[in-house]
Amino acid sequence: MTNEDYQKIFHEIKNHIAFINSSLQLIEKSHPEIKEFAYWNDSMLEISSLKRMLIELNAARLSSDLTVQKTSLKQFLPELAHSCTAAFQSKDFGFQIDLEPALPELEIDPDWLKRALFNLIKNAFEAMGGAGTINLAACLDGSFVRLDITDFGGGISPEYLPKLFTPFATTKPGGTGLGLLIARQIVESHKGRLTVESRPQEGCTFSAFLPIPRA
Repeated sequence: MTNEDYQKIFHEIKNHIAFINSSLQLIEKSHPEIKEFAYWNDSMLEISSLKRMLIELNAARLSSDLTVQKTSLKQFLPELAHSCTAAFQSKDFGFQIDLEPALPELEIDPDWLKRALFNLIKNAFEAMGGAGTINLAACLDGSFVRLDITDFGGGISPEYLPKLFTPFATTKPGGTGLGLLIARQIVESHKGRLTVESRPQEGCTFSAFLPIPRA
């Protein structure tokens, strides 16, 4: 099956879900008393989760289709922080950016890598309750540039670590568990790797290793 075939299937499923969602909203508008019916709210939440899951699965499938360009982290990371700040809209949440001097430009797809790092930062934002400072750091590490995202949200339970990148394994209510999987797939599509170090009761650091372009 080609990518075009997959895209058509995703599009058709998305249309059907949108139709069901619209129909349910019209029913609710015409009969507001139905909101008191058992399981109605749960059903609406399930439809919303299904829509989000479909979007995330589609993103995971497309993450191998990269359009790379030489990119400076000196510009990329502040832009990423600005995008996250605007999206989260929390005056109590911010970033500390630390860049090692003379880092090389990387050959990345800025849009896809931003999506991967956004997923990691969103997890950190939620783990810290929407308040605090995340550290974004970049340094040389052998033949890679290592991007560290460090939060202080209490860390990840040791028993959950082996399931961290498993689809649909999540501790968040209404979550799909796909955000971290997509982040890892995007980093690996750049011929890199994604690791995590958890510090119980303190926080954790996700590290994206991105290869330095050959001269």
